[in-house]
Amino acid sequence: MRWNRNISLLALGSIAATAAAAQRLQPNQWGYGFSADYDAEVAAPAVHRVRYSDDHILLMEVANPPGYPMQMHGHPYPSIFARSSGQTRLGGGGPSDQYLEPSGGRNGEHWHSAPPPKGTPSLECTAADPQAPHRPVNHGVAPQHFYRIEFLRLDEDRQGHPVTQHRSMVEKKLFEDDVIRLFEVSLPPGRSGSASPIRYPSILAFDTKAAFDALDTVAGPAAGRSLPPTGMTMPRCMTLDAGVALPVRNTGRAAIHYYRMEFKRIEGDALKEHWREWYPFMADMR
Repeated sequence: MRWNRNISLLALGSIAATAAAAQRLQPNQWGYGFSADYDAEVAAPAVHRVRYSDDHILLMEVANPPGYPMQMHGHPYPSIFARSSGQTRLGGGGPSDQYLEPSGGRNGEHWHSAPPPKGTPSLECTAADPQAPHRPVNHGVAPQHFYRIEFLRLDEDRQGHPVTQHRSMVEKKLFEDDVIRLFEVSLPPGRSGSASPIRYPSILAFDTKAAFDALDTVAGPAAGRSLPPTGMTMPRCMTLDAGVALPVRNTGRAAIHYYRMEFKRIEGDALKEHWREWYPFMADMR
């Protein structure tokens, strides 16, 4: 069972991942079967900060500074990594990383990344299946910093049929900080998206094929597109430069629904020099 969102984030920091966390549970629909004590926001709350949650998604800011003694933790749900400071490692990490089940097949082997858009080389996204408990080690001189949208449910079944309807017209801002803005977008049948250019470089996160296909037709050749995790049809993501317009029209019978994360600041190589200024809380993590 997932954590109760009525619990304050401060209270989460006091919950320890105990020996009971090693208990194997009945796997969820995506094959993840570990105790909720391993959930990233519970087992490693200093690194995994919940910035937004509802009954569909959970947005985490992930900030792992150099040398931080990371706790073993996992991610029970499919997710999209969104980052502007370098590539996501695929197929598991390096020899210093630790895995609760090194041969379990839930250590990043099935992930697929979208290339950056033509004009923003540091922007990248990755479509991931659930990730078994692991303990990454940052031996670099710059932090690992990115955002992760976890899908608590997918809006289509394994045959690609929609299972949830978003009936009203929505372009709703869910979260904003100094770095990103996260929007939820829903287009009912017969409605069209805005033709106005997007102000910032962006990552789109999808959990239905209909939404991905519709945006694929208007995103243009400069956009980057990911495959879904191996063995799954969703989630998928796209990378977009600033100035792209998405005037998609919904000609189907179900609503088109997706998330757009706009990057107000592209970190790139500057993260190495400015991370203490941009993220002072990381300098105090021990």
